[in-house]
Amino acid sequence: MKHRVTFFPGNVTVDVDEGETVLDAAVAAGVHIDASCGGAGTCGKCRVLVEGPHRASGALEGHVLACQAFPEGELSVFVPAGSETRAGKIHSSYASVAPEVREPLAESIHVDMEAPSLGDNLADLERLRCALGRPSVGIALPSLRSLPSVLRSSGWSTNATIARMGEAEEIIEVRADDARDVGAAIDIGTTTVALELVDLSTGKVLAQASDYNRQMVAGEDVLARIAYAEEKGPERLQELIVGTINRLVERLCSVGGDLTSDGCYQADHIKALSIGANPAMTLLLLGLDPRHLRYEPYIPVVHEPPVVRAAELGLRAHPRAPVYCIPGRAAYVGGDVTADVLLSGMHLKDELSLLIDVGTNGEVVLGNSEWMVTCSTSAGPAFEGGEVSCGMRAMNGAIDSVTISNGELRISTIGSQEPIGICGSGLIDLVAQMFQGGWIDRKGRILSDGSERFRNDEGAVSVVIHSGETDILIDEDDIANILRTKAAIYAGCSVLLNSVDLTFGDVDRVFIAGGFGSHIDVANAQLIGLLPDLPRERFEFIGNGSLGGARMTLLSADARRAARSIFDSMTYLDLSSSSTFFDQYSSALFLPHTDLDQFPSVRARLKR
Repeated sequence: MKHRVTFFPGNVTVDVDEGETVLDAAVAAGVHIDASCGGAGTCGKCRVLVEGPHRASGALEGHVLACQAFPEGELSVFVPAGSETRAGKIHSSYASVAPEVREPLAESIHVDMEAPSLGDNLADLERLRCALGRPSVGIALPSLRSLPSVLRSSGWSTNATIARMGEAEEIIEVRADDARDVGAAIDIGTTTVALELVDLSTGKVLAQASDYNRQMVAGEDVLARIAYAEEKGPERLQELIVGTINRLVERLCSVGGDLTSDGCYQADHIKALSIGANPAMTLLLLGLDPRHLRYEPYIPVVHEPPVVRAAELGLRAHPRAPVYCIPGRAAYVGGDVTADVLLSGMHLKDELSLLIDVGTNGEVVLGNSEWMVTCSTSAGPAFEGGEVSCGMRAMNGAIDSVTISNGELRISTIGSQEPIGICGSGLIDLVAQMFQGGWIDRKGRILSDGSERFRNDEGAVSVVIHSGETDILIDEDDIANILRTKAAIYAGCSVLLNSVDLTFGDVDRVFIAGGFGSHIDVANAQLIGLLPDLPRERFEFIGNGSLGGARMTLLSADARRAARSIFDSMTYLDLSSSSTFFDQYSSALFLPHTDLDQFPSVRARLKR
């Protein structure tokens, strides 16, 4: 039996099977509902109003949890403000780079040919191959079918678009006009997706767009998505990520739409796509089963995916455009990290570098031009808004910075809007400032002075960050989750250094990758023990390295070979089997650390 569910605002209707939840209906309809826990019923953020026959486990001030509500007839579901995904601050910039254009994934080559004659009776394809200087280049059947008419209508002066499908080359289009081809560089993050349209002949970025990953309706973190795919199959998640990318393409390309001052583009002008993504997102894009990422020995279907065609995935681009996914080293160290390394250039330098990609999983790479070792820490979603009662993603209304001076707490919000929660950069600032101001101790316990700033509800102490229509509070459980997240990242760095008998003092450069990382206040991050206590000049923010690396590999065969070399040179260290990780993690659960000798500048700062 099926039940019809209509979501408001938006008036989107979908039919779901008996036994499916309102959240399942939202996933099917592509309606964004904040569900940090992926439907486990623990985060309490998917509150909705329901009219119609249903059963639900517990009402919350007239609301129900979408993940715990089961339709039993035709329903109307109202998604209140705060449960839906709001407009946000998606970071898609990266360190300045001028990538070399050399054998891009696809390129258009102009050729002039002699017309055939009785004395020169080469077939059309062989004539084109000779003119291109590629006697064995392949050709797609649709291009072969149109070849005779294009060659003759153009007077034997034509443009051939050659796509590089791994080691092989293929003619995917032959046309008379000389319109420039474009490519798409894409970063697929668990939370956000960013896309750049790039001129394949000059390397120039023509336009950029970003949006939230529509898969969020199936869970906020990677493990929730994998669990959803294991239970219900990867097909719907594949549709959602392809839909996200296609919406970005539609935003930038339209039939006859004016994209840039240089001319107009359509979706089928996109002749190549290069993608940086974590392993789960890569597998889900390709429609592959990610379930084995959850279980020992954590082996994905593929580390280095084959180049496929856009039409095989349903992507809005030229149907035969190659889709290249940057290879990833392990189950939780993906092509996005390979791209980070590529953009940073640490694989080319003699100096010892440490690269940290701060996100739901904190990936870390240590090394130089001779060697690299990497790991992934289960940092948790605290910095992405999960597992913190007042936490949220970087959306309008999110508190993104906090200062405490003379007992006065000051905040700023994204979009300068009324505060509704606090995002990752704000959480780091808040904990650091509360610690420095004596509001919490080294274990993260709140030290109340009895003022209105502190609340005590039956022994549960919390701090009021902002008073309004809905007060924004942080309690000791929230702080503990933040400490666990920062401890996992710092411990991962420590284990990598210990594995090669080095210390933080040996590190010459620390690269911070990820859009969120660009907004971290280094001093506050050191104060809580997230980042090592090194001079500020040793830190370098590279921003969205996944997008920057995708652009590099889109434009250059050398960059693609470098990505493969980085992939080959990385040694993966599995922290779940590391005997020292738990010890390092336990030591890092304090502010900033149990060993203050590792944070001399913080110790001096606290004394002042």
